[in-house]
Amino acid sequence: MSKQVKKMLSDELRKAFTGVNDVVVVSIEGVGGIENNQMRLALRKKDIHVQVVKNSLAKRLFSEIGLDSANRLLEGPTAVAWGGPTIVELAKEITNWVGKLKKLQIKGGASAGQSLTKEQVTALSKLPSREELLGRVVSLAMGPAARLVSLMNSPAGRIAGQLKTMSEGAPAESAPADTAAAESAAPPS
Repeated sequence: MSKQVKKMLSDELRKAFTGVNDVVVVSIEGVGGIENNQMRLALRKKDIHVQVVKNSLAKRLFSEIGLDSANRLLEGPTAVAWGGPTIVELAKEITNWVGKLKKLQIKGGASAGQSLTKEQVTALSKLPSREELLGRVVSLAMGPAARLVSLMNSPAGRIAGQLKTMSEGAPAESAPADTAAAESAAPPS
């Protein structure tokens, strides 16, 4: 391959990997073209990109952009996956496709400069997504307030409200009946 072609490929890779902090490296050996295209199209809809890379160019580029922890994974027929909202979503999607395409294999990955083994990538895929975690936090935060509201709406809460009203000096509900009884007991004038 000529130097100009290598420079063009390197520039394209650099442009594609600008701002990328998380990657999953997979072996694509034996994956058919149709299956590969189906996987890429499905992943692209989720903003995840998969690209087959020339290992020597990828190693050089990864060293430049801070993903050099993934360099040890760049052996043999290799594709790099990146994108998605988080490394967890990326790992989930790739692990899902590994289950569908038996010849696709996870080699490992890198996240925030740390190398990940294939076991760690698989473990990340089992974590809840960001949206699930946010939902859990919201439900935990809303739990005490919801319990307080339900307690205040219960019969004991109504009694507590009546006691509070009475302690503030408001007339009780039985006061009008007492006034009416006092008037009827009074001698007529």
